[in-house]
Amino acid sequence: MRQETALERRFWTFWLSGIMLLAVQIVMNVWLVTEAAPLGMSDHQAAGNAARVDNIHASWKASGVMDLAIYSMELDLIFIGVYAWGAFAGGRMFAAAPRAMLARLGKVIMVAAVGFAVADYAETISQLIQVAVGGGHDMLSGIAATARPIKTILFLVTFFGVLIGLAIRSRKRRAA
Repeated sequence: MRQETALERRFWTFWLSGIMLLAVQIVMNVWLVTEAAPLGMSDHQAAGNAARVDNIHASWKASGVMDLAIYSMELDLIFIGVYAWGAFAGGRMFAAAPRAMLARLGKVIMVAAVGFAVADYAETISQLIQVAVGGGHDMLSGIAATARPIKTILFLVTFFGVLIGLAIRSRKRRAA
């Protein structure tokens, strides 16, 4: 029986914890859906201008969920670090594999994990600053809207990359 390495334990702990934090945010988002924000937090991320952010904030205040929106953004800061660290550890684990294809995939995942963290932190910090100052800001909402598709693509690269890497690794182990 093969012993699990410290890197593998770190990967499983952080990556799965990140997925669980994301699930909590998805559940919380249900209460952030309003007429002004039919997609909840996603609308705030994609707002793109101060007037739209102000409209979303007003709808959340009217619905009594502004504090929940702030908690969701703060939880997002934790999620970003936990998930990105887990995905990076997974990429590092794959990059150390003797199979060239798995090693290349691991390097792609590592780069995508770092890019995801940078883009998602830029987006979320821009959102939190707007909440903290009590209103939308064109530059900050523009940063959040610009970072959103980048972080989404990089998240998908890390998520599906890790799943593919695990499948390749599992197949190799069964064949051995």
